[in-house]
Amino acid sequence: MPGADSPDELQKLADYAEALSAGAGARNRLSCTGDAARVAAALERLSEQLAARNRQIAQYQAALDRAHTRFGEALRSTHDLDRMLEIALETGMEAIRARRGLLLVLKGQGTLVAGVSRNLELDSLKLAPGRGIAGHVAATGTAVVVPSSAAPERDPLEPEFSTQVSVPLFTNQRTFGVLNFYDKSQGNFTETDLRTILSLSDQAGVAIENVLLHEDAQRMAIMDGLTGIWNHRWFQIQMAQELDRAERFGRPFSLLVMDIDDFKLFNDTYGHQLGDFVLVELARRVKSSVRDVDIFARYGGEEFALLLSETDSSGSANAAEKLRLAICSTPFETSMAPEPLTVTVSIGVASFPEAASDGAGLFRAADTAMYRAKALGKNRVVVYDPAGHSS
Repeated sequence: MPGADSPDELQKLADYAEALSAGAGARNRLSCTGDAARVAAALERLSEQLAARNRQIAQYQAALDRAHTRFGEALRSTHDLDRMLEIALETGMEAIRARRGLLLVLKGQGTLVAGVSRNLELDSLKLAPGRGIAGHVAATGTAVVVPSSAAPERDPLEPEFSTQVSVPLFTNQRTFGVLNFYDKSQGNFTETDLRTILSLSDQAGVAIENVLLHEDAQRMAIMDGLTGIWNHRWFQIQMAQELDRAERFGRPFSLLVMDIDDFKLFNDTYGHQLGDFVLVELARRVKSSVRDVDIFARYGGEEFALLLSETDSSGSANAAEKLRLAICSTPFETSMAPEPLTVTVSIGVASFPEAASDGAGLFRAADTAMYRAKALGKNRVVVYDPAGHSS
């Protein structure tokens, strides 16, 4: 046929194509004419394009590997949950070249609230359960990429950008929140970007779960397991700090020691389960009656202790009387007892610096006053008087 390439040139072209695929052809350009020359030139261009694409992929993978490494190191270096959330958002933005980011945290019955944001003008954001793109991600556990015909309708409260990727953030197989990235620096977010963010999200979820477990362990170490208030150990630490502040700034504070009257009788009559109920309910009543700055703890058995910051003996006596009434004026009702229980407490009050100048002395003074209240008939408040005239 006229213009047809010879079998010899076709064989050369085939050999050249194989050399290009092996990465060696461009160094030994094919000398040919006609259609074979045009095909060879096209193969060379395709080879160059593929090589450039491979370089881009290698650079992207290297950047991704660096992001994963930095991400892992940063997450391992902190037990601060807020800082960890910031790291997760910032690393994700860098990895997929997003200009803006928002991490929403799941609260209550599925409401999403803004946790961390970058380059967004948000005073606050709260999405009702299931609302918008982020609500859909949280409710279904599936990622969303915008633009996409499958993307759900955006809530008016959500940031509005033409490009977006949102992925769920799981901890212990439960949805913790939603990572949202907006406004890609070039083009649209790709499937590769989505896989990248899902990988980072998995890594962040494990790290966040570890932090939450660490926080739980810390709480367990300083809280009473039955009543949910502070335990003896934490109270001693707070007592030392309060004493230090009082000494440095010349401020008063008071210690209340509270003991449930005839508690053994409740246990002997109705069983220890009812005794536990009394402890829990008493703790609830006291906790709801004191200030946030006050430290309330179970000190041992049926004995409780309360630190009243910047409160003198007169103020602490009034506070103690209010607590006594909060406990005894309304009976404790439970199906474990045939009738409502009247629970009373004896409270001893000792104030710094009148009663004592150190922690151990203050405890002895408050304890002495509490036992004085018991001796006087129980269900009363006694303020320690160094002169021996407790009242």
